[in-house]
Amino acid sequence: MGISASQTYRYFRTLASAGYISAYTTGRYVLGPAIIELDRKLRIGDPMIHAARSIMREMLSTAPSASIAILCRYFRGQVMCVHEEFETYQHHEISYERGQPRPLYQGAASKVILANLPLRQARAYFNHAPDKFNQFGLGANWTEVKRSLRELRSQPAIITAGELGTSASGISAPIYDDKRVLGSVSLVLPITVATEEVTSFLMPVVAAAGQEMTSKMQHLAQLQK
Repeated sequence: MGISASQTYRYFRTLASAGYISAYTTGRYVLGPAIIELDRKLRIGDPMIHAARSIMREMLSTAPSASIAILCRYFRGQVMCVHEEFETYQHHEISYERGQPRPLYQGAASKVILANLPLRQARAYFNHAPDKFNQFGLGANWTEVKRSLRELRSQPAIITAGELGTSASGISAPIYDDKRVLGSVSLVLPITVATEEVTSFLMPVVAAAGQEMTSKMQHLAQLQK
């Protein structure tokens, strides 16, 4: 990192004294208990999570058993799950487990955010990983990708199946504040029960959840002005 050994030691002593890192053997460190404390404060104090809890539970009450409701944020060019609601946790091979970042081109919770970003941002992500965009059905060139994003953006909610492992299907809707997409709210279903009848019933439920979350976040944004 281009810093001296003495400065490095000072940083480590400061981080360790604050509890952000913790030595488990001489010279070896892991993240410390202060990170856990911060995570708890985030879960309690984040207005987006606070606004979403009841909406997600209501959404989940309409879904098949073993479904999971997830809340995701757009974060540093990726999508991160920040909250989950479930009655019986269903493990999938690949998931949006809380704290696990996912790319913008894979899965409903990501694609619905990507589709609602400004085109110049979406194009930059496409230029960085064109093969992945094509692999996950968004298009082989920018013209095709732009057309796909426009189509996804026109839908109140979108659905994907088998993109995050073969066992899950996702239905997602975007969340906005005043001007920009913040994240998404989704239902993740076992793919074995995600029939056309079930997904057709749940898509407007998820879309309504996204609209309600957007209304709440817009209200919070107005209060901060």
